Amino acid sequence: MSAERKSTLSPEAIAIGKRIKGLRDFLALLDENGQLAVWEEEVLPEPDIRNISFAAGRDAMNGPAVLLNNIKGYPDKQVVVGVHGSFTNLALLVGQPKGTSVKELFYEMVNRWGSDEPLIDRVSPARAPVHGNRVEDAVNLYELLPLYRINEYDGGFYIDKSNVVSRDPSDPDDFGKQNVGIYRIQVHGPDIFSLDSVPSHDMGQHIRIAEQENAALNIAVMIGNHPAMAMFAATPVNYDESEYAYASQMMGAPLQLTKSGNGLDILANSEMVIEARMINNERILEGPFGEFPGTYSGVRRLNVFKVTAVSFRDAPIFESLYIGSKSWTEHDTLVGINVCATVYNQLKPSFPEIVAVNALYQDGMTAVIAVKNRFAGFAKSVALRALGSPHGLMFLKNLIMVDSDIDPFDINQVIWSLSNRTRADDIVILPNMPLCDADPSAEIGGKGHRLIIDATAYMPPDKISVNNNLVESPTGAVVDELERIINELRKK
Repeated sequence: MSAERKSTLSPEAIAIGKRIKGLRDFLALLDENGQLAVWEEEVLPEPDIRNISFAAGRDAMNGPAVLLNNIKGYPDKQVVVGVHGSFTNLALLVGQPKGTSVKELFYEMVNRWGSDEPLIDRVSPARAPVHGNRVEDAVNLYELLPLYRINEYDGGFYIDKSNVVSRDPSDPDDFGKQNVGIYRIQVHGPDIFSLDSVPSHDMGQHIRIAEQENAALNIAVMIGNHPAMAMFAATPVNYDESEYAYASQMMGAPLQLTKSGNGLDILANSEMVIEARMINNERILEGPFGEFPGTYSGVRRLNVFKVTAVSFRDAPIFESLYIGSKSWTEHDTLVGINVCATVYNQLKPSFPEIVAVNALYQDGMTAVIAVKNRFAGFAKSVALRALGSPHGLMFLKNLIMVDSDIDPFDINQVIWSLSNRTRADDIVILPNMPLCDADPSAEIGGKGHRLIIDATAYMPPDKISVNNNLVESPTGAVVDELERIINELRKK
């Protein structure tokens, strides 16, 4: 099925959407714009790939993707890291110029938030590049993939940037309930792996249904994917909404889908797809793993999956990312903007006063929401609604509410608001709430507190401070021009 999107996308954005069919097309675009570094010298899987991945992600605004062509012990294997490692890379993906600000990217994503009508071109499996090669007997992931530990003390080899496709076992024909998500995968043997999904995620619900009904749960693990799909596989859309639909609508062009050998819809141009089936009611010890808060998760018992087949392109590229640092990493860039846009769009119908959402940090565990205050206490009501959103249910931990005159993406303004507009009774603590089990501050895994800080200005019937009149700083085109002149004078 295919459809045309009615959009206001720029001609540049439309051209990019039509051009990019998969990872390789995007790498070519990055290369043309000086955003791809090709590493030809021999590297060790450990610690070299880990160190290069981290180094590439240190420049959150302009860091490049890095393509590694010479990996010791893995002849003819390639690894790419940093594909979503900077906001410049994201800007190029959506047809925006280099130098586009984070705030501008946020509103670009918000404006592109299309309907849940998928734009799809179907490709027969015989013509799909991902099915160019296929292994069904004696599958050995250690030979097919250049696996390595993402962090030094990880419990094993991890696949951490795949898009995992699964269907609701009780309603397998519903395209909308077909989930595409990013979940960490630990390889335990040549054809055995575990997968970590929190219960509130769509995949977690599929696992629960399969085991309750003793139904088969087949999955397809796609590696090296369309860059928009990687973004939306990390986006908390509703259970019956398709990630394929939102990714295609964002690009304004159809995605090319084909069928996996086990009956799932997969990207025809992915580099590799691992087909597997869950072994119901079996668990295996998984972890530790260097998680997004910058700490190692503990060892836990997770579901077991048996690989049934692997398909891959000629000379497949293994895409990975670095995660596990308390500083900025590609994980934060990949997840941040789409979480901001998702929370914004889920709140906007109920609260049109929402201005912007900054949930860039730690998977949104700390977020700043700007609102046009309607009356005293209004911002706290918006915060409570955010905590009940699909992403907020498990991840939004610390919420800072600010007025519409505060730019939530400008941390200086946010701290000003905290310093000048917060009173002791503006802080709300909700104990014993469900929370992501990766939170290192939790006393009990999966439970924690929620913190709401109302840093908005006071409105009647609140008591208003006598020192509440704001200084009107010079703004506008005149000041912008003066700043330009000063910078020119400095260059002389």
